[in-house]
Amino acid sequence: MPSSPSSKPGPRHPDLSPARPVECHHFIFTSGSFTDTYYTNCSGPYETTAEDPNLEPDDAPCYQAGDTHGGTAAPNLVTGCDVFVDAIGDLDYDGTPYYPDWPNSVVPDRYPSTFLQLQPTTRFGQRYPEIQFMTDNSATQFVTGCDLTTGAGCVLPPPGPGNFYPYFTQARVGAACVWEFGNMRNGNTFGGDAQYGKVGPSTIGAFASAIRPNPNC
Repeated sequence: MPSSPSSKPGPRHPDLSPARPVECHHFIFTSGSFTDTYYTNCSGPYETTAEDPNLEPDDAPCYQAGDTHGGTAAPNLVTGCDVFVDAIGDLDYDGTPYYPDWPNSVVPDRYPSTFLQLQPTTRFGQRYPEIQFMTDNSATQFVTGCDLTTGAGCVLPPPGPGNFYPYFTQARVGAACVWEFGNMRNGNTFGGDAQYGKVGPSTIGAFASAIRPNPNC
């Protein structure tokens, strides 16, 4: 779950919220078929190998497109798995978030674009003076033996077939200086994954950058 002082997925218009995490660890998109009757194992373009039972016994719960969950919700728009019944998330990092395939169009109304997050301000309208990039992806890196105290074995991107981890970008869009998230390269990427820093004794188990002055476009 990456986070920064300016991060929130949402609609195309800029958002004003100061500190919102971006959750990207619990959904695997599938082509619409499952390998068993009870919809626990996803089959699709991202699930190309068998699950490691030591990491993910299965992908459950999975739902077909159109499922209304017993009439309690609007129909699902896509088929996919949430991976939280028998595992705590996508521990083999083969879901869509771990590929450089995030919405990234900069041409209006042509292809999906990233969300835009305005520079947050205090209640008095002032910009925050400092920021820090953080992600707790380290807490799920069982396959690398990530040591949450020393940082040994903790890596970004995590060890998955896509060899990717999403990052924040600051860019000027129109007349506004905004934050974007995913694999946007139209502005300052702060080193991509390097922006998150390292895991160490003072980071409480997370990847955390040094506190730095809040930049502007």
